[in-house]
Amino acid sequence: MVHKTDYLGHDLLYQRRKSEGRDGWNDDKDWQEWRADILDLIASGNLPASGKVLELGCGAGDVSLLFAGKGYQVSGIEISPTAVDWARGKALKAGLTADFQVGDVRDLGRWVDGHFNIVIDGHCLHCIIGGDRADVLSETYRVLKPGGVFYICTMCGDPKATRIREDFDPESRCLVSNGVAYRYLGRPEDVVRELNESGFKIVRKHLREVGDNQEDQDNLLIVAVK
Repeated sequence: MVHKTDYLGHDLLYQRRKSEGRDGWNDDKDWQEWRADILDLIASGNLPASGKVLELGCGAGDVSLLFAGKGYQVSGIEISPTAVDWARGKALKAGLTADFQVGDVRDLGRWVDGHFNIVIDGHCLHCIIGGDRADVLSETYRVLKPGGVFYICTMCGDPKATRIREDFDPESRCLVSNGVAYRYLGRPEDVVRELNESGFKIVRKHLREVGDNQEDQDNLLIVAVK
């Protein structure tokens, strides 16, 4: 089944979050968990200690700026102009250098082949639907250097939160509202297969389960190399 998408609709969501006085897409609890994951990844030795980093779906820039603060050369791509302006403002305020660009993660043509040492999935991949996913993975593979690292943190599995169960289409494994698919909840093995088919080799994998009756979703954390 082919679903409609509305990736540009994320801009309205970022506008709303900014007007509410939030600091980004995630609330503080979610951000602290995501921040801990990134710091653990940096400390794990699974990443190059320096080099060029691209964040897919960089949002308000928090993950990108975490890398910039560690001395990496950072770029971020995000479809929401509101989020990119937000990220640029944060970089300026923090005195950090990062190249935030409005763009579509299905087309990374502004960067040449083998440009990046690291690509980070900024909780973006689970927002990409259907055949668009292969395009994102193909472009990610292209812009990575040989031996470069792709880090993914993506929602997966059957829906756990009661508020989204009624939106779940088990055939496509998408969450669909008003005819528009807004999340892909692939099984862990589905995500692994996608990466393998795109040429990546998985070197580290962890499934973070939230248990039953939780207002959250399982997340699959993967380190893959080109």
